[in-house]
Amino acid sequence: IVTRGGHRNKFAISTAASNEAKTWLNREYGLLKALEGKSLVPYLPKVFFKGEVRCKRSPATETLSMFLSEWFQDYHEWHLSVDKNENQQKIRIWDQKQGYRFASIEEAFEIYKQASMILTLYYDTHHFLQIYPWHHAAGDFVVNTGGEKIRVRLTTARKYEPIISFPEEQNINAIIAIVYFFLNLSIMMRLDRLDGIGEPAWAGHSSLRAVIKGFFQALQILDAQGRYHLGQVAYLLSVLKAFAPGEILRLFEPLLPLYRKGHPGDLSLVRANLKDHAEQLYQVIQNFHL
Repeated sequence: IVTRGGHRNKFAISTAASNEAKTWLNREYGLLKALEGKSLVPYLPKVFFKGEVRCKRSPATETLSMFLSEWFQDYHEWHLSVDKNENQQKIRIWDQKQGYRFASIEEAFEIYKQASMILTLYYDTHHFLQIYPWHHAAGDFVVNTGGEKIRVRLTTARKYEPIISFPEEQNINAIIAIVYFFLNLSIMMRLDRLDGIGEPAWAGHSSLRAVIKGFFQALQILDAQGRYHLGQVAYLLSVLKAFAPGEILRLFEPLLPLYRKGHPGDLSLVRANLKDHAEQLYQVIQNFHL
């Protein structure tokens, strides 16, 4: 769009034709609007306008729902891919200007760290609300590597609710709820599809160091803003450190139905890697310090 002053601005337009798609679109618009004030840094796109357009198609007239939102200029999709020169799985950044390229170790760490931090910043410790579902295979996180800093953004929010249904909210230990948020985060950050559309892919265990760093970095920010409400952040770390590998493995059991509902192949991939994941996560937790 060109403004009166001659400035060019890019926006994203989301559209829906079917009733089901319109329901999802309206929900997404409402969530993005509601979450605008949740973080001091705008990690989600701003939404500006929602409306309908009538399209005449013989013999009937169809109505398209749409909304206008911010376009993350110079941010790129990324996915796990195999570097054939090194026969190694890496993050590949889909840079439409400079060309597709593999991320460095430092860039990959920062991508996973910031993605984990973003999701944690939007976590509601009172009502256990969180942005979910999301998936790397859907390209939900994008990255800008231009300039001196790496910047990650989240492109959408489909739902904002607890991932586990609890019978009576007043009896729930909020620490247990955030532990499950962290455990699910540690799994989801490792799930992708090769090159976005290929076979289900599982990120290397080095991603876990980035996940825990981003998670606790966000909690410290929430604490500084008066939005943590769970006592000392260090106490949560001590709780996590108290779990043995076998206990961590058992804690994942209630989360497995989530991956059955997710992308095809997620559940079998998680099951195949879960024991190693629990042991790797245990080591990462033990070696982490605030």
